[in-house]
Amino acid sequence: MANRRDFLKGASLLTLGTLAACNANGGAAAANQPAAPGSKHIGLQTYTLGGELYNNTPEVLKKLADGGYTHFELAGYNPQVRGFRAGFGQDAATIPAADFKKMCSDAGIAITCSHLTPNNLERGAKYDASTKDAILEYWKTVIEDHKTFGVEAIVQPSLPSINNTEDAKNVADVFNAVGELLGQNGIAFGYHNHSNEFNKVVPGGEAVTPYYQRSFRRPGDDTPEPETIEKIFIENTDPSKVFFELDCYWTVMGQQDPLTWLKQYPNRIKFLHVKDFMVIGASGAMNWENIFTQHYANGNKHWFVEIEGTNSGHQVEYALESAKYLLSRDFVK
Repeated sequence: MANRRDFLKGASLLTLGTLAACNANGGAAAANQPAAPGSKHIGLQTYTLGGELYNNTPEVLKKLADGGYTHFELAGYNPQVRGFRAGFGQDAATIPAADFKKMCSDAGIAITCSHLTPNNLERGAKYDASTKDAILEYWKTVIEDHKTFGVEAIVQPSLPSINNTEDAKNVADVFNAVGELLGQNGIAFGYHNHSNEFNKVVPGGEAVTPYYQRSFRRPGDDTPEPETIEKIFIENTDPSKVFFELDCYWTVMGQQDPLTWLKQYPNRIKFLHVKDFMVIGASGAMNWENIFTQHYANGNKHWFVEIEGTNSGHQVEYALESAKYLLSRDFVK
């Protein structure tokens, strides 16, 4: 049975590069000189920054803009406080939506998108006809402030509870309703994957992880072939109401090839998360040239750097190092 390490080896000729591009310190060798900051469309998911974003926010924003970032995908908006809570606990300072928008504008950074997940349901609640109204009520509470931000889109980054094909189709139906609501307010709705969306499901069955995705069907067996949750989402949502944001790193962790998905669904995957094992380009493991080239060939422009490990104390530093790499690549526009 293939494990994740075997998959990474097998995929290396498709969207994974080799470590040959790395220098002796493990960083990716630059092919050419960095472009001037602001000369390319460089996005950042603000989840990357963790609490560092709120440690003198205007100064942090200026550093990011000077380092080349031109637009943000927001994380951390809280509808209960109508803005961002700069810290933890009820006594933490709050940055109202309009104030944060002004800070970004003053720094020269546009706000393109925001990540949000309904938080008014019990953990593990199903997305279906019984919860649709409550889910839509949540989305109604965030629209006004996101109009203030001027976002093009809002993306949900978390997977509802899914055990079988029926669950996945019910979620897709709810996503269509959310997309219709946001679309009526001039905001597109999208969905962002992690690795679990590449688990496979069957009608009436239980989800299986990528490690068990081989088919054991015998001749004459009419049991339905399992399908990935991500595929069911894409093929059961209305393209005019729902788009998809492909997280390239988590796609690989789900033993899938990002390039295959970009080619198979060129009109559905509109945004990318550009994520590596840490600093973008430093591992030498992700062949970003193939991924970026296909993304642009599909007619899309938006993508966002995201770096995990938000409590490291070095997140702004990592974001700036990632921007240097991206500014130095001919394939990044």
